[in-house]
Amino acid sequence: MYFSVFSSSLLRKLHTLYKIININNLSNSITFVVSKKNKLKIIWGLDSKNLIYTYIKIYIKKYTNEKVTVSIKFMIDILTTFYNEKLLIKKKKNTLNIYSKQGIYEIPIYYDSNHSNILIFKSYFLRISLFSNILLKILKKTLFATGDEDLKPIFNGVFFQFFTNEANFVATDTYKLVKYTIKNFKTDKNIQFIVSRKYLNIVKDILTYEKKNKIIFLIIFNTNIIFHFKNHIFSCQLINEKYPNYHSFIPHQKCHISLIINKFLLLNTIKRISIFSKKNFFIDFHFNHKKLKVCDQNTIDLNNSIYEIECKVIFNYLKNMKIGFNSKFLIETLSSLNEDFVYFELYQKMGIIKPLYNKKKEESIFILIMSTIKI
Repeated sequence: MYFSVFSSSLLRKLHTLYKIININNLSNSITFVVSKKNKLKIIWGLDSKNLIYTYIKIYIKKYTNEKVTVSIKFMIDILTTFYNEKLLIKKKKNTLNIYSKQGIYEIPIYYDSNHSNILIFKSYFLRISLFSNILLKILKKTLFATGDEDLKPIFNGVFFQFFTNEANFVATDTYKLVKYTIKNFKTDKNIQFIVSRKYLNIVKDILTYEKKNKIIFLIIFNTNIIFHFKNHIFSCQLINEKYPNYHSFIPHQKCHISLIINKFLLLNTIKRISIFSKKNFFIDFHFNHKKLKVCDQNTIDLNNSIYEIECKVIFNYLKNMKIGFNSKFLIETLSSLNEDFVYFELYQKMGIIKPLYNKKKEESIFILIMSTIKI
């Protein structure tokens, strides 16, 4: 391995990759592979099946088919000391040597089994095209509803459902459920798969460094998916389990009460109650005589701690109703929506929130939140 590269170009590539690695508290090692097309492939991986690739143009002095694994932080620390200088990089026995005008600098090389056996996929099952801003929107609409890693894998991932005429994106942690639908989304065949929140957070971070409105390719294999960006390629394993029938969680009967509420008014009221609450996360909604009142579920003196919210009543089957919710879930849900007003439907054991669109859209979303029981 012997090539030349400008220090600033390599530094920019490594710095972007390091931010993604550092945010997600991942392995610090990267692998360099030189291609015959005057490109340096930079690889980071949790293991041989979950990898990020990126490329940079180089000038090959001598081509050898080998891999070199180094610390990305060590490389960045060294490269920041150069001012856009053309460097020669050459592999020796146990070091990767950087030759500059000022001297020679030895970078330690070490073995990393995560990068030693990189998978090569010869054929794929399906390829889906998405704009980068659409994929980022999908992740922002769904990731907040995924569960922690102590739950079953299917509950800490997002369920992708592609049909020939629309696509659904579903996430649930058993306490809340979100279903985001894009209409008139056409694919060659129906396909569905689950991707872990852990990997989708990496995808989300990569998207922040990619240009907007660029086409992203989702290439699906039997057990893996590749996110093919303009400047990065991320390959990760799918969750190989059957997703639960989320339709069974969605109520089909009429709700008890349906309201239209200003999202910001409701969100800020809940935040305010949470700040003053001695025991966080639980609030009560009281509906009485076409008025909605909100209070901390643990409040003793209701008269001094009740907040009345203006709303428009669409339907009320019950004249009086009291229901409790986790305020943290409501804050996450309302914060994920861009619209100014929302429908808030109240059932006996749950609430459903939907955005109120000003005009017809090629998308729809609803979020279900289970009620809490005061003990």
